[in-house]
Amino acid sequence: MIPITFDNIIFSLQRYGGISVVWTELLNRARADKDLAVTELDYKDQLPYRTLERYRVPAWTPTQPTLFHSSYFRICPHPLATNITTVHDLTYHYYRKGMAKAVHLWEEQRALRHSKAVICVSENTKRDLLNCYPWLDEEQIKVVYNGVGDEFFPIPSVEKKGYLLYVGNRAVEYKRYDVAQEVARLTGLELVTASNVSREQLNIMYNEALCLLYPSDYEGFGIPILEAQKAGCPVIAQNTSSVPEVIGAAGLMVNHNTAARVAADMAEIVRHLLSQPTQGIIAAGLENAKRFSWDKTYKQMKQIYSQLA
Repeated sequence: MIPITFDNIIFSLQRYGGISVVWTELLNRARADKDLAVTELDYKDQLPYRTLERYRVPAWTPTQPTLFHSSYFRICPHPLATNITTVHDLTYHYYRKGMAKAVHLWEEQRALRHSKAVICVSENTKRDLLNCYPWLDEEQIKVVYNGVGDEFFPIPSVEKKGYLLYVGNRAVEYKRYDVAQEVARLTGLELVTASNVSREQLNIMYNEALCLLYPSDYEGFGIPILEAQKAGCPVIAQNTSSVPEVIGAAGLMVNHNTAARVAADMAEIVRHLLSQPTQGIIAAGLENAKRFSWDKTYKQMKQIYSQLA
């Protein structure tokens, strides 16, 4: 059996969010895998949550050799532990400033320097990582794509309401909620925002929408793109960062440009969706989403665990 310790610190940092989704899907499969001897570090019941816990070494000591995979840039310095780090994006490098950026980069670099393997969620994230840290050994970096859940699917009985859907944090500037608002103004369509809703409700919203607007300037991966496609919802996104890798040939992309230009180009595509049949776009999206699954993600992760063990 492969002994592995999962550090669940992410659940103490966010209730919702892409990393929490990724980590939950990984844990669910690891717990059911009889080839793994799983230990979890949980900060609700098992371990105390100390001041600045996210930046500290876990208050836990291994008693036998183990892989140590943290959900967010933590390491176990004990000689019995083999550290693994997952890099979801490089947003702190590009979009944060001041003390918040400095502290995060310290934490990130510490994890990278002490990890035997580094997982990147896209080829673009790997390129960004090597650009930021050229001293990393490329052989230690593995690309493992995220997946998409089976809870997203077309619902024929759901009435199409034809609104524009935005999924994400409206307060994060690079997500470009302002662009989505401008697209709604230019087209005269309602803009509906989904945040902190259940997956069941989100699937219904994808089914009701005319399309998903995904104007983000930067993504490490972009899970909502696949959720929408798997639910039969066309996606309009910027042709930037990891988006082309994920959206595939089914995507409706506009070139990365000024906010005004991106909004105008997206609005033009929305008008096209209103005037032309969308069955072909929907079918292509459904086909593209088949390239990704959480089972496939876990299979690749397990291969890495096996090699390290």
